[in-house]
Amino acid sequence: MINLCLSLADSSAAVLEEKMARYAGQVPYIEARLDYLSEPIIPAVPDGQGTDFIATCRPVREGGRYQGEEQARLQLLEKASRSGFTWVDLEHDVEEAPSFPAETRILRSQHCFDHFPEDLPALFEGLQQAGGDLFKMALSIRTTRELTFLLKWVESLDSRTPFIVLGMEDLGQPSRLLGAFLGNFWTYVAEDEHSKVAPGQLTLEQADQRYQLPRWKSPPAIYGVLGNPVAHSLSPRIHNQLFQYHQLEKVYLPFLLDDAEIWLDYVKQSSLPFSGFSVTLPFKTDVVKWVDHRGSPVDSINTLVKRDAAWEGLNSDYDGFLKALQSRLSLKGKTALVLGNGGVAHTVVKALMDQGVEVTVVGRNPEKAARFSQLYDCPHILFSDLPVSAQICVNTTPIGQHPDTQASPLKKDQMEFDVVYDLVYSPENTRLLDLARSQGAEIISGMEMFVEQAALQFEAWTGLSADREMVREMIRGNS
Repeated sequence: MINLCLSLADSSAAVLEEKMARYAGQVPYIEARLDYLSEPIIPAVPDGQGTDFIATCRPVREGGRYQGEEQARLQLLEKASRSGFTWVDLEHDVEEAPSFPAETRILRSQHCFDHFPEDLPALFEGLQQAGGDLFKMALSIRTTRELTFLLKWVESLDSRTPFIVLGMEDLGQPSRLLGAFLGNFWTYVAEDEHSKVAPGQLTLEQADQRYQLPRWKSPPAIYGVLGNPVAHSLSPRIHNQLFQYHQLEKVYLPFLLDDAEIWLDYVKQSSLPFSGFSVTLPFKTDVVKWVDHRGSPVDSINTLVKRDAAWEGLNSDYDGFLKALQSRLSLKGKTALVLGNGGVAHTVVKALMDQGVEVTVVGRNPEKAARFSQLYDCPHILFSDLPVSAQICVNTTPIGQHPDTQASPLKKDQMEFDVVYDLVYSPENTRLLDLARSQGAEIISGMEMFVEQAALQFEAWTGLSADREMVREMIRGNS
């Protein structure tokens, strides 16, 4: 079972005390951040709720808010240990600890904010030598290379040594999720998005409901989305709800990366049961050369599936994109403008040309647009060349997606199309579609493609059929 530790912080001791009482019994551990208090008052610890409380008074030097005298800080921790707190968080550089009660458990912690340590094992050994019952290291993660180095090292740790090792910042968040499966004594969570006391921290709802961390007694099959950014992605909510609906021993996690190949090389070496991934911008073409088998009709992959020891790359975007169009019109002999030349544009252009559509690609950068069009032996123009008429227009750019919902890649007087298909799905009704509708064009929302490609991914991973309407309602409910 994975333990959660809820970090609570407030400037008011009364509010902190109320929160401790409210959450007691809901999680096995609660950390009270005394360094956030405006006055050094120890909050009352609730009795008999099955929750252990940790007193933390983090000094500025370790990333906290306490700015007073060191002796007074240690005295505050000692007072907490005699007021019902089971644990005391003591920094690595505290050489003379207060006289805590014999039953007090010591969490020794060290935070590295400015750089990734050159010798992580030696640093951890030094932390252990400082003495304690549990050893915590929190490191700022600024690259995927640092993230994978950290995870590989955590996999090598002796399970007999109680530890918490995590990467901070957004790029470090995967270590908080995976650390739960790699032996971390507990996983820190916050009340909500506005109550986080550390960069990259999960919320209680995410850990408990979306990823169901307390449920897992051993690591489930691990899936996830690889991209940059991924914070906006609805895929973790959708696929976890599908896994839970079908009662599958699987979990789907977000993986923010700056290098997909480094991450996937780690995946192949890891002892964790990685089983499949969604691949989104900007990595859809990067992963093509990494897979063992390619089942995609185009040099772009949005789905990775592990079959036995081999990884197969698929493209559910291809069929997902075509289904909505083919349900409305026959494509052979039609003309189309494709806006953009990023990862998904490869899929769109190939799919259209395979159906006998004459495609023209529209880009902003002349060199990039030219290189892209040469791959498919089709013409290209620049946005500055518009308007150009065609029967179909497909927007593959992110322009108009949340939060910049009033943006559009085209102006009203550039709408000379019968059908406009915007692959942006959040919001479902984009500014581009509004403009197209006002000009009398038939519109297709990116919701249709997103629903279909997500359902196809689920089917590739599980062999089960996904209810498309259920997926659609999940997306609408979480948008």
